[in-house]
Amino acid sequence: MGAPLAGRLSRAGHRLTVWSRTKAHAEALADRATVAASPAAAAASAEVAITMLSDGGALEEVVFGRDGLAEGLAPGNLLIDMSTTGPAPARKVAKALQAKRVDFVDAPVAGSAGPAAEGTLAIMVGGEPEAVARARPLLAVLGDPERTWHLGPVGAGQAAKLMVNVVLGGVMAAVAEGFVLGRVLGLRAPDALDVLQRASEGGGLATRKREKLESGDYAEASFRLTLMHKDLRLAVEAARAARASLPVAERVAELFAGAKGRDLADLDYSAVAAYVASMAPLMEQQ
Repeated sequence: MGAPLAGRLSRAGHRLTVWSRTKAHAEALADRATVAASPAAAAASAEVAITMLSDGGALEEVVFGRDGLAEGLAPGNLLIDMSTTGPAPARKVAKALQAKRVDFVDAPVAGSAGPAAEGTLAIMVGGEPEAVARARPLLAVLGDPERTWHLGPVGAGQAAKLMVNVVLGGVMAAVAEGFVLGRVLGLRAPDALDVLQRASEGGGLATRKREKLESGDYAEASFRLTLMHKDLRLAVEAARAARASLPVAERVAELFAGAKGRDLADLDYSAVAAYVASMAPLMEQQ
C-alpha cells in the first residue's frame, strides 16, 4: 500500500522522504522520493509523517525503536497512522507523542492497492479536531473525501476499521462456504459463481473474487490472508476487552487461523476457500 500512496502524494506535488522495513520497497520509490536510512532520518525534514504498517507492534517499533520516528519528529509535527492496529496501540502512541507536542491521527483505510493508486480509498479517522483538520488535505489526495469520516478521538478510526473487517471477513467466509457447498452438491464452478454473484448478499465480493475462486489461483493478493486473520483477532480481542462477545467473528477468525496453518497466509484472503475445500473431499470429484 505504501507505494501507491507515495505515488499519489508525489503527483500532487508533495516532496517525499521514504523509509521501509523492507529496503527494496523504499528503493523502488527512489525516482520520486528521497530514500532515508532510518525512520528518524525520514522524519527529520518532514512536517507530516505517514505510517502504513502491519500491526501495533510494528507501529511502536518504527515510532519508538532505535532511530525511530519519535527521534526525528519535532514539536508541531503531525503523524498520520494508516495502519490497522486496533484502538489501544493508537492511543498508546498518541499519548506518548504528546510529550513531544506531536499531533497524532489514526486513519486506517478500506480498500486495496488498486483504490490506493486511484485515490478512492475509504478512510476512517480518529483524532483531535485540529489535528484532523491538518490531515484532511493529505487524506483528500489519498482517499475519497466523501468516504472519509472523522469519527471521534484517537482510536475511533481503528474501531471503525475493525468493524468493517469483521463484516468483510465474515462475508468472505460465507461466500467461500457457499461456493464449496454448491460444488460438493454437484454444481459446476461457473454456475455456482453466477448464482452467488446475482442472487446472494455476497454478490459484490463473489464478483471481485470470481477469477480466484474459479481458478483456485490466489497468489496475487489484494489483501493477504494473514492480515485478515490479524484484523479479526484484533476485533475479537477488542470486544473481549470491552466485555462484549463476537461469536460469529470468533468462529471466522478460527477459520482464517486454520487457513494460515495450511501455508495460505501470504495468499489473497479469498484463499480461505481453498481451506474450506480441503475439508470437502468430494470437491476433487466435481
